[in-house]
Amino acid sequence: MRADVEEVWRALTDPESTRQYFHATHWTSPPVAGEAFETHLPDGSVAVEGVVEEVDPPHRLVHTWHPLYDDELAAEPPSRVSWELSDLGRGRTRLRLVHDRLDGSPLTAENVRDGWTAILESLRSLLETGAPLPRQTSV
Repeated sequence: MRADVEEVWRALTDPESTRQYFHATHWTSPPVAGEAFETHLPDGSVAVEGVVEEVDPPHRLVHTWHPLYDDELAAEPPSRVSWELSDLGRGRTRLRLVHDRLDGSPLTAENVRDGWTAILESLRSLLETGAPLPRQTSV
């Protein structure tokens, strides 16, 4: 991405930023290792809940992922999302997202397979152009 690592980190963890590119969801509090978290939809309902496993600003964020925006997904066990940021110099950052522990969550795996691509493309657009891609109508 054409953005420095601190800008990308801020976009991943700042509620005002995530509202723009992440299905209008937002963190309810900054991620803290060992603490529970929630992201909320615009109507105030919980989109995702989990536990923050690791926070190493601005390079690594790891948390569990238990989607609540869909009853079938909510019935599956939590999985895990790892965000890894590498400073490439000259205002560029490599962002690597790994969503694992999905063996017991096949519906979640199917749901996020293409979903992460849309999120990351919109994040990149926000950081590089100042505007996210148009929102999808569903999570």
